[in-house]
Amino acid sequence: MLRKNKSSRSAKRRKVYIAVVCIFFLLLIFKGAINHGVELVSYVVFPIQKKIYEIGDYIKRTKEAIVSYQEILEENQVLKNEQIKYDILLSYNEKILEENRRLQEILKIKEEKNLNLKVAKVNFRNPSNLYTRFYINLGKKDGVKKNMIVLSGETLIGKVGRVYENYSIVDMITSENFNVSALTESQMLGIIKGSDEEDGTLYFEANTFQNNIEIGEKIYTSGISEIYPKGLYIGKVSEIDEDNGELFRSIKVKNDIDVLNMMEVLILMPEDKKEVKNGKN
Repeated sequence: MLRKNKSSRSAKRRKVYIAVVCIFFLLLIFKGAINHGVELVSYVVFPIQKKIYEIGDYIKRTKEAIVSYQEILEENQVLKNEQIKYDILLSYNEKILEENRRLQEILKIKEEKNLNLKVAKVNFRNPSNLYTRFYINLGKKDGVKKNMIVLSGETLIGKVGRVYENYSIVDMITSENFNVSALTESQMLGIIKGSDEEDGTLYFEANTFQNNIEIGEKIYTSGISEIYPKGLYIGKVSEIDEDNGELFRSIKVKNDIDVLNMMEVLILMPEDKKEVKNGKN
């Protein structure tokens, strides 16, 4: 009986041992299969994972680039706004400096010539007749009267044609129907006449047939007038056309006034404060 039990226990041990060995071999076999399967799956899945990663990375970089681009655009807009502000301020400062320069020149003229002058702003110019008339911001309330002389710097530009309460209209010397008695540097007496030419050309008609006038010669008011005193500068002789003979010479006169950029003019106020005579030129 004892032997039978011992034999039975030995058989059980062998069975267990065999089972363990079998399981061990099975594990070895399955481990190789599992590893092979993992490698096979990795071989198939890795390219897909790589592609997914690349797409994700591209989307991330694209998003970052868009955000960065938007930030750059916003920064550029801020810089543009600042540049615009700077340009406006710079332009304004330049205008102020230019206006101060013009006013200093006006003050210098008043002191040197000892003239009673009023400064008027040019309010309006009609582009279709730049050399005919313009509007100024002084009127009756400022003591402006008809026929008062108007200067641009030291150059005669015209006279007050119409006066209203708060503004006036200046008739320009370059307008077609304007005539002024004039005298050249060589003491040739004549008449300065306006024209309908678009560049504001004036014409000098001499009262004599003397041929001593030259290009570049300055012309002034003669003083033979109820309005214009002697010695107001008008312009220079720019061209002498003698094709039609000495009797019919065409003498062109130009002044240095930049009509398009004329911002202020001077009103010559009579010292006695009396009404300016409404007489002939």
